[in-house]
Amino acid sequence: MRKAVFVLLFLLLPASTLLAQDWRRGGRPYEQYRDNAVDLTPFVGYRYGGTLYADQSNLFNQNVDVQSSVNFGASLGIPINPYGVKVELLVSRQNTHFTNGGGLFSPNENLGDFHITYYQAGVLFPFAQSRAASPYVSVTGGVANLDPAISGVSASNRFAASAAIGVKVPLQRNLSLRLEERGYYTALSNYDRCGSCYYGYNHDLYQGETNLGLDFKF
Repeated sequence: MRKAVFVLLFLLLPASTLLAQDWRRGGRPYEQYRDNAVDLTPFVGYRYGGTLYADQSNLFNQNVDVQSSVNFGASLGIPINPYGVKVELLVSRQNTHFTNGGGLFSPNENLGDFHITYYQAGVLFPFAQSRAASPYVSVTGGVANLDPAISGVSASNRFAASAAIGVKVPLQRNLSLRLEERGYYTALSNYDRCGSCYYGYNHDLYQGETNLGLDFKF
């Protein structure tokens, strides 16, 4: 699946350059690209990082890692001013598994399937917009649904937040290619497991993902 993501990126980037050039040539010279419409962006990406510490759950007696894998989702942008600032609603899911991390040149052991879904809402701020590209930053907050596929274990919802930086490259007037790097923070503090752990604040879940999507404007 990871290879499919990179192949898609390889195929889309040259096409996006040609389409964007055609669209720009057809517009008026003084016309500036404005990203001020409602947009829907389905995306696919690759999520990495994340450690579940033994003192934060009853699942394992050792620290375990979250295996890096493909993620997918969609975002909805609702403009709140004429200059591209938007309320952003985001869902992003990863189907992965726990691993012991392994050692150098040794295989990782699959300790059980794990599903992570982020439900987020926040604000997207564009900057330095031009007809060639619309870079932006985004900050969101919401919940993470943590769902181990292990018998007798129930899912848990925890507070989560994210921050992202990305760019939208217009292909047509109502279609853009969107490339984004996003980082997530999920609160896992569980002082019942380790009441004397003064370092518990550092045992939360941190992940990052690189996403590629098509941005449809309405």
